[in-house]
Amino acid sequence: MERQELNRLAQRYGLRHARVLHQSVVLDRLLNKYSKVTFSDYRRKKPIA
Repeated sequence: MERQELNRLAQRYGLRHARVLHQSVVLDRLLNKYSKVTFSDYRRKKPIA
């Protein structure tokens, strides 16, 4: 959803517009949160071997 909004804004305003840059920051924060959750779960698992 956020990525689609970023693409929509970029098409409408261009890549350097303040709205586009703000949406990019929003998307980056969400992706960072997702990565943190995903990799923290991965690190907690112990290897089989």
